[in-house]
Amino acid sequence: MVMKMSKKRVTSFDVARAAGVSRSVVSAILNGTPGIGVGEEKRQAVLDAIRELDYHVDSQARGMKIGKSECIAVYGNMDQPMFLQLLTGVNEACGALGYHVLLYNRKQLGMERQGLTVLYQQKRIDGVITLDSTNYADPEWAEAVKRAEMPYVSVEGYANESGTMSVLADYRQSVLAALDYLYRQDSDPSPLYVETYKGVSREGDAERSRREAYLEWCALHGAEPVILPVDLDREQEGRRLLAEAMESRSQLILLSNWTSGAVLAYRVAYQTAKRVGREVRIMSADNTYQLQEWLVPSMSAMEVPYRKMGQVAVEALMNQIDGKNQAAQAEFAKIRLKMVLKPGESA
Repeated sequence: MVMKMSKKRVTSFDVARAAGVSRSVVSAILNGTPGIGVGEEKRQAVLDAIRELDYHVDSQARGMKIGKSECIAVYGNMDQPMFLQLLTGVNEACGALGYHVLLYNRKQLGMERQGLTVLYQQKRIDGVITLDSTNYADPEWAEAVKRAEMPYVSVEGYANESGTMSVLADYRQSVLAALDYLYRQDSDPSPLYVETYKGVSREGDAERSRREAYLEWCALHGAEPVILPVDLDREQEGRRLLAEAMESRSQLILLSNWTSGAVLAYRVAYQTAKRVGREVRIMSADNTYQLQEWLVPSMSAMEVPYRKMGQVAVEALMNQIDGKNQAAQAEFAKIRLKMVLKPGESA
């Protein structure tokens, strides 16, 4: 019987010999070691040797040497457009740091959240970022993270819970900025606040913050607050309530907490022959789906900066992984990012 001989594995020593440099130079180029000057000619020689010899870094050996896997896990729902926006920011930040990203989809069979701590204990990941709902605060998961001593950042979750680092959108600021934009021309009518919800969403941190900001703004400007709850599971009733509001005023200024509420207002305005941007001015305080440019007329909106939130979450996670900013980490800061005004023709 003839045994097939395995191909000898190419090492960094082979690369150094082929390039005519020392192994320390090869290591410096591969690791981007600061403070070690390597000329462009030597760098190119090493890169050429790596390509010609088909050299690959032994990630397991490297991980044992530096004590890191250089990989983080990101957990979320791939069906949500906001998760994809967040992932863009995470990928950009991790790419700049030479880190890999493991997608951990909760809908995949056997991929429950608790399995992330197992991956960390196996040293297959260095930390975890999750995209959560704005009212998410699971004490069991927080305790599991603490018990494993795993670097962790929640995006949107644990807004009012100590002990967990969170990157959050400033929903209060979004409403105040939106109302200031709507009233930049000294409009007289009091603003109608359409509070779109589904299930228990009205009780989440984001919705409470927005509602309180709306009431605060009205009190400051002497406006009469009018909150119109619209349940997305009872859309026909929501259409009727919006139609009554539009028909009762010759001029209506409408701010919706969600994009879906603003889109519904567009449809009702069409049905009641109200011109969006004129008889009824519409704005969304949360443009999660980034639809504003596709509507006619284009919609004014405050955009949740999920891409930026992903970048900031990576930075916060790396601080934990590297043991930096211990004082700040001890406080488990809640990092709030301002939302971005996207002007349109609807307001």
